[in-house]
Formats: sequence, C-alpha cells, structure tokens
Amino acid sequence: MIIQKLVQHQKKAFKEGDISTHNKRKESLSLLKKLLQENEQNICDAIHDDFGKPYFEAYTSEVATVLHEIDHHLKHLDKWAKPDHVGNSIFTFPSKNTVYKKPFGTVLIIGAWNYPVHLTFQPMVGALSAGNNAVLKPSELAVQTSALIKDLVDQYFECSVLSVVEGAVDETQELLAQPFDKIFFTGSTRVGKIVMKAAAEQLIPVTLELGGKSPAIVHSDANIEIAAKRIWWGKTMNAGQICVAPDYALVHHSVKEQFVEMSRNVLSQFFSDDYITGENYTQIINNDHFDRLANLLDQSHVIHGGTTNKDTRFIEPTLIEADWSSPIMEDEIFGPLLPIVTYQTVEEAKEKLIDRDSPLALYLFTESRDVESDIITNVPFGGGCINETISHLTNPNLPFGGVGHSGMGAYHGKYSFDTFTRLQSVLKKSTWPDPDFRYPPIDPDKLKWLKKLLG
Repeated sequence: MIIQKLVQHQKKAFKEGDISTHNKRKESLSLLKKLLQENEQNICDAIHDDFGKPYFEAYTSEVATVLHEIDHHLKHLDKWAKPDHVGNSIFTFPSKNTVYKKPFGTVLIIGAWNYPVHLTFQPMVGALSAGNNAVLKPSELAVQTSALIKDLVDQYFECSVLSVVEGAVDETQELLAQPFDKIFFTGSTRVGKIVMKAAAEQLIPVTLELGGKSPAIVHSDANIEIAAKRIWWGKTMNAGQICVAPDYALVHHSVKEQFVEMSRNVLSQFFSDDYITGENYTQIINNDHFDRLANLLDQSHVIHGGTTNKDTRFIEPTLIEADWSSPIMEDEIFGPLLPIVTYQTVEEAKEKLIDRDSPLALYLFTESRDVESDIITNVPFGGGCINETISHLTNPNLPFGGVGHSGMGAYHGKYSFDTFTRLQSVLKKSTWPDPDFRYPPIDPDKLKWLKKLLG
C-alpha cells in the first residue's frame, strides 16, 4: 500500500506539470550533481563496505562517470528537447509538421548490484533530463550502498521528483504491479524476462540492459602484449563482476601460448602476486556468488591462478583451458575467471559466435581491417571495441545497449534522453486553401490525377 500511494503521489505530481519544465529538469540534474560531489567519500565507503572495492575504482566507475553524464546532459539538454520541425509529404501540403519531445511520466528504474550507484543513477540522469519523475529500486545485494542511496535521495530530492524503494523480491513485484509509464531494468536475462512479462500486462514500455557471454577475440596478427593487458584490465575490474567484462578469450591457435605467457606476466605486473581487497582488488559480492564461481573452478582445467578464500570472498584472476562444451562456457561468468577457447580461421570463429546468443559486448584484437569489417558486419552484438575493452561505455556519444538476450533499447548521453522521451507528432494546417480533391463524392478522374502525380 505504501508503494502504491508513492506511485500515485508521483503520477499526480507529474500531471500538475512543474516537473517537466526545462528549469525543473536542470535543477534536478544540478541537485544530483551536488549530491554526488558532497557525498563522494560516503558513497565510496559504502561501496567498499559491500565489495571491498578500492577507492580509486569506486570513484572512477561509480561517481565520476555519473558526474560526466550529468554535465553532458546539462550542456545539450536545450538542443535535445527542442521540437523538430519536419517537412511535408504530398498528402499533407501545405502544412506545418512538428515532432515534440515529451516525457513518459512516472518511471521505474531498477538498478543492479555490481555497480550499485552507477547503474541506478546513470539511467536516472536520462529520466530527469527528459522531464520524468522516478522511483528508484537499488539492488538489495549491495546492502550499505542501497541504504545510502535512499538516505541521500530522501535528503536532497522532493519525493514527488525522486523516491527510493528498498527491498527484495516482494517489493520488486509490488513495484512491477504499479501503472508506471516506463520501466528501465538492469540485471540478468532471467529477471529481465520477469520484468518484461509484468510490463506487458499493462503495456508499459521497457528498456532492458542485460548481459551475456562477451568474447574477446585475439586474432593471429594481434599485439599480444596489448591484448593481454587490456583484456585482463577489463576482466579484473570489479573482480569481473561487470556485464561487459570479457567473458572468455577466443584466441587464434597460433598465438595461444603467447597469450597464456603474456597473461601470466600482465597479472604479475598488475598485482605483484599480492591481491589486497580494498587497495588493488575487489571481493565477490556474497557467498552465493562465491560458491557459484568456486564450483565453476572445480569443474575447470586451470592454467594460471585459481586460489580462493571463502572467508574473504576472494577469487584470484584465473586463466582456464576450455572448449565450447565446457561447463564454464554455458552461462555468463560474472567473475574473474577467463576461459580460453581457440579457433583456426575467422570463418570458424564467426560461425560459432553467430550460433550463440548475441552478447552485450564484443572485443576484437587485430591489425586487419578486413577481419575487423568481417566481424562487425556479420556478428551481432550490443557494442564493443577494437583493440580495447570496456571503454566504449565511457563515451556518452555512443549508445549502450544489448541485442536479443543481452537486452533491448540503449542509453548514455542523448540516447538516455531519447530512451525516456516519447515523440508526439503534430500537423498544423491552415483553414485556407481547402481544395475539395480529397472529399466525397468519389471521382474516377481524381484517382487518375493522383496516380499521375505520384508518378
């Protein structure tokens, strides 16, 4: 009942009109920026309490990225929100035609535990920028961060603009039963299906940011040192608990041994064989996820690494020998385990990738323009990089989203604004002239004239 009343309150406030004004949008974005800047330490501390995440990583991935997104929206909002004046067609001449950018209304944003601030606030920037009000549902798995998000939002925002509902399955189900005007969900494909089914009952539009097994392809002509550095940088970030982490390395058979040896060197350089939670490494979020990853390790052929400590939820970055039928290749890993699968030809690799569910990200390491073009043209994936990993997320000019099982819809930058905006088309016609060509009675000569005009 509390959730129902909260949503009713927000919908009533939206209908009163003040929330969607340009001044209110900018005020809300600036307030969110202030919230982040004034509470940087508290936010990073809460994330550390949940994950043991190093301060540098917490700030750069959770705070700085959202601040950058806010600034981008404040800079471009006036241009994005301006109505588009479009041309006529032969059927509407003479008239004025305009596409207005309207907010959906009251939206629900369900965040994810692996980046509990970023993946809750980043889409919220787009929601506020587009003139919506919102209910946020942070992940209950990041306990300290979820509580802090609620405290800060309650402190800085009017509940008519932004509210937070904490809780787990019961609260989420109650939220999904409410008549929201848009739902934005970040999480697993399994839960994404539940969200989409609930939304379909009320014809609520959804954006789903899911996941999948994102490959890092290392071709025979790749710079192996750079490939190993950048793949392991992406894989060890947040201990691999990121939806766009390189899930597995698809390595050309001729450079496999080089990649294995360089991986050992790179990990030694990164961590000096001394992993310290909170300083240079992150722990696994909880015991259930630790046990799942440990079970995968037990079923795998370890090439390098493999050390675990359940008391501290530590899992060492681990290189694993695998093939397409290995248990670790069945589902998204979401941890610091990197299986290596080899291929003989680009055609073979391409066919294997096409046969699998389309991933959220794809990373290709090659110096060949032909190989690059072949993979990009023929293999569907949400987004990705050439000779790099993960960094495409940090450019607000690139849309971020999945395809098929990895999600639907996109956000970041203007794409966030567009995701939370509905288009309203208006044709305006003068009362003069008013030729009778389109009016009854039907005249065969009119049809002949129309066909001649259409050519």
